[in-house]
Amino acid sequence: MRKPSEWSAGRILGGAFGLELPADFGGAAAPFFGPEAQYFLSARCALLALCAAHRPGTAWLPSYLCGSIREPFVRSRVPIRYYGLDESLRVSGTDWTQEIRAGDLVLVIHYFGFPNATFPFDGVLSRGALLVEDASQALFLPRQFRESVSILYSPRKFLGVPDGGVMLSDGGSRLAPDSLDEPPRSWWRSAVAMALKRREFDLTGRPNDWHKLFQRVEATFPVGPYRASDLSRMLISSADFDEIRKRRRANYARLLELLGQYALFPELAGDVVPLGFPVRVEPGIRNQVLWKLHHRRIYAPLHWPINGVVPESFHPSHGLASSCLTLICDQRCSLDDMDRQAGVFLAAAARRAAV
Repeated sequence: MRKPSEWSAGRILGGAFGLELPADFGGAAAPFFGPEAQYFLSARCALLALCAAHRPGTAWLPSYLCGSIREPFVRSRVPIRYYGLDESLRVSGTDWTQEIRAGDLVLVIHYFGFPNATFPFDGVLSRGALLVEDASQALFLPRQFRESVSILYSPRKFLGVPDGGVMLSDGGSRLAPDSLDEPPRSWWRSAVAMALKRREFDLTGRPNDWHKLFQRVEATFPVGPYRASDLSRMLISSADFDEIRKRRRANYARLLELLGQYALFPELAGDVVPLGFPVRVEPGIRNQVLWKLHHRRIYAPLHWPINGVVPESFHPSHGLASSCLTLICDQRCSLDDMDRQAGVFLAAAARRAAV
C-alpha cells in the first residue's frame, strides 16, 4: 500500500458533488442519450409520471431499497408490496410472482452499478406486469430487459448537477414534451447554491454551509410533474463520461485489491461502472467503523436504512442493511485516496472486531 500524499491524507472524500464545469470535449455518450430520453427533475418524478401513464394496481418493490423511492407510489395511491432478496442482493425466490396481477408495476433495481442478473423477468412478464428498471445507481448500464417499459437514471449521483432524472421508455410511457413544469424556483435556487458552495469548498478547503444546505435541499426535494433544468441538461450532455468511467473503475479495482474479502461485489466485470464500493462488516461494529471513517473525513454513506420501511419479515435485507456501508470510489478520488481509505477502514474494522 502506497503512502498517501499530504493533500490526499487530509481532504474530504465523498459527500455531494460540487457544480460541474462543462467539459471542453465530448467523451463517450451515456446510455440514456438519444431522442427517446426524457429528462425529469429526478428519477422519482419519472416514476410519478409512469404511475400517471399506466395506473398500476400494485407496485412490487425489492426488499432492499431507499425509502424515498416509495413516494411516487404513495402519492399516486398505488399499494406497495415487496419481494425478497438475499444478502448478496439476489432475488431469493419466485413464488411471489404468482401473486402478480396484470397491470401491476414491478421495479427491479440495478445495485451499485452492477446489473441485476438474477431477476426472474420471465415470470414477471408472463403475469402481465409492467417491468421498470431502476438504474439510479448504474448510470452507464444500458437496458437489461428488452421487455421493460422504462429504465430510469439519476445522473446527479455520478456528477455535479443540481437536479436531473432520465427515463428511457417505450412509446406508451412517454409524455408530451410540454406536459412537464419547470423546477420549483425557490427550491432550485437552493439546489444550485448548494452545488456552488460544495464546488467552492472543494477548490479552497474553506468551510461553508454547503452540508446544511444539502440536507435542506434533499429534505424538500419536489416530487411532481417537473422537468430537469436546462442547466443540468447542458452539464450532463457535456460531461466527460470516458474519464468518469475510467477513474471509477480504477478506484474500485484498487479497493478490490486491498479489501476484496469485505466486498459485496468481489468481481468487476468489463461493463460495470460502480457507484461506490459496498462492503460488509459485522453488524455490531458497523456504526463504529462508519464513525471512524467520518472522523477521518471519509464520508461513506449507508445504502440504506430500511427499518420502518421494509417489513421485518424480510430478514436477509435487514441483515444486509445493518452490516453494509459504501466506501468512496468516484472520479474525484485518486489511487492514493483509495489507499488511505482502505487503511482507515482496515484499522477500524480490525480494532473493533478484536474488542
